[in-house]
Amino acid sequence: MTKFKNKKNILFAGIVLGMGICLLALTNCKNATTPDDLTSGIIVTVKNECGIAVDIYLNKNFQFTIEYSDSNNINNVSLGLHEFEAKKKGTEILLSYLKVEIFEKINYTWTIESGASFHITNEYGETLSIYGDGDLLSDIGFQGTLIIENVIFGEHLFRATTSDGTEVASIRLDFDENKPYLWTISK
Repeated sequence: MTKFKNKKNILFAGIVLGMGICLLALTNCKNATTPDDLTSGIIVTVKNECGIAVDIYLNKNFQFTIEYSDSNNINNVSLGLHEFEAKKKGTEILLSYLKVEIFEKINYTWTIESGASFHITNEYGETLSIYGDGDLLSDIGFQGTLIIENVIFGEHLFRATTSDGTEVASIRLDFDENKPYLWTISK
């Protein structure tokens, strides 16, 4: 009878231990659809490649200011539809806008670039070499147009020279909006 009682106690202890482990496991498990799981861990990395400091907004709420060539993170972004805005620092000038639905719990990257373009038209009468901030960009034949896309915001100096290196025109422009800037070179 003692052997039977010991086996009964061991069996009872095993059942209690098993139930304890199951209860412990259940209390530490989370349902995959709880509100915590919709926000935790989603990071949007914002990279600023536009040339000037910008203010970052998520769903019309200010997040941070980011300098040119820097990056910063928006943490704990939820699943769903979101609006991201980059405005010129301290202003309401919209430089970049992104409306996106985040439907997967992974990290994302948003790179802010300039949307400014520069259209240079040669009406000088001969081929010209175009320099931007001291670097040769291209040659433009007579009545040709050079289009430079995604010009980094900020002030830039452009020069036009003839084939012998004589400067025939120059212009200093401050690119601060996503728009086309125009320059026609003539005699």
